[in-house]
Amino acid sequence: MDKKDLDEYEKDYLHRVEESKKNNPQPKKSTFQLEPLSSLDYVIMGLMRNGIFKVQTMFGRLRKVSSMKITKRLNEMEKRGLLQGDKKESWLTRQFNPTVTLTDKGKEEIEKKIDELKQEWDKLVILYEKKDKEKLREGMNSNRMNFPLMMMMGFASGVMMGNMLGMNHMMMGDFMAEVDYAYDMGYADGAGFGDGALPAESGDFGGNSGGFMDGGMEIGF
Repeated sequence: MDKKDLDEYEKDYLHRVEESKKNNPQPKKSTFQLEPLSSLDYVIMGLMRNGIFKVQTMFGRLRKVSSMKITKRLNEMEKRGLLQGDKKESWLTRQFNPTVTLTDKGKEEIEKKIDELKQEWDKLVILYEKKDKEKLREGMNSNRMNFPLMMMMGFASGVMMGNMLGMNHMMMGDFMAEVDYAYDMGYADGAGFGDGALPAESGDFGGNSGGFMDGGMEIGF
């Protein structure tokens, strides 16, 4: 094959490559991304970490959060592999008061979040001790949705939080007014829990009802 033939072959080859690209376009890369977990998601995982595994008990703990909203979040976390139901329970139990536990992935996620919030809380304490009112207010506002989890985990005290709010002439009820699950745990009305820790399972099932569907979490539908 002489040089002329090689040139013709190369041109023909390149032409076929270009035609192939036109006829078989590369699939577009997916830009789909999971939404970040919400503060309520972490509160629910925190409840499980603290020993609350029955769904009806969660409804009772989070009275101002609708059972449908809790159900939706449980379903989403189950899809992400963060929690799981107990398949050994009876059909009736799975429908109306199933047991839900964290998977290893879920445990890792909540521990990671707790470590992050501990650092945030320590920063707020330092700002309080420095009496830096402006930065303290900014820090508290940015962590507003996280305070219930901080207190639930026991490293943030209600007394210190009250002092921080008092320094900026802020009231607990007003500050936590938009955090519906804060009321359920007694933080928004000033009651709180001394050491931040919630008790484990109890017979308080509240007034909500619902259940898991077989093979998936569909509480309350």
